Amino acid sequence: GDADDADDNVVVKGIPQFWACAMGHIDIIAELITEQDIDCLDHLIDITCSDFTNGTGFELHFHFNTETNPFFTNSVLSKRYEVPNLLTDDEPMLQSVTGTEIDWTSDERCLTHRIVTKKQRKKSGPNAGQVRTVQKKEKSDSFFHFFIPPKMPELGDIVDEEDADAIEDHFDHDYEIACIIRGSLIPNAVEWFTGEALEDLYGDEDGLLEDIDEDEEGLVGVNEGFVFNPDGGGGGGGAGGTNNPFPPPAPGNGENPECQQN
Repeated sequence: GDADDADDNVVVKGIPQFWACAMGHIDIIAELITEQDIDCLDHLIDITCSDFTNGTGFELHFHFNTETNPFFTNSVLSKRYEVPNLLTDDEPMLQSVTGTEIDWTSDERCLTHRIVTKKQRKKSGPNAGQVRTVQKKEKSDSFFHFFIPPKMPELGDIVDEEDADAIEDHFDHDYEIACIIRGSLIPNAVEWFTGEALEDLYGDEDGLLEDIDEDEEGLVGVNEGFVFNPDGGGGGGGAGGTNNPFPPPAPGNGENPECQQN
């Protein structure tokens, strides 16, 4: 009921790293989170979702405490998914995905890229042997790539099959994460924080939590994929980080909500 929801909100706001821990107990999300991300996620105070009134998509909102967050100035980072057939049983058709541009306070605080200084020696010409220092921007693994959607190929662009498959896999994985955030993490945040959601998922009466192979992939939380609408826009981000700073109380990904909330 509403009273229970209010109690949950009080609990959420009173626990340090509440959302970071809850996210860290869902493998498909935790694998994106780096040690550096955790310091920033300390300032994450709420995650909400708003569904479009016409049933053609949804938007995730990550709310941050701007008074304490030294990493960026945004109070809300959003990820918007336009899915015209969201409320049908058909394969989801992702039309476009957009994310908030993050206003990092400095290059040093930026978690998605880093400035690398390199020395180059000129090999020929009148200045041969001369050394110069150059700075290059390199991508870093980070959960915050989730808010940086790559661009979809435009109509008429020539894309080879390998690149097309990579793009589709990227968007498929991103949409799966969005569905789990929307359909499982947000409505069951306290249970994911405490680990109860994993116990409910697998049951622990017969010691199943100990019997699950930690190397077994994708027991839950796997979407069947979706169809691209080439007239639409871009798609979601995601980092390739593999270090999980949150060892989950039990292996598992997160429930498969199929992007439908009760």
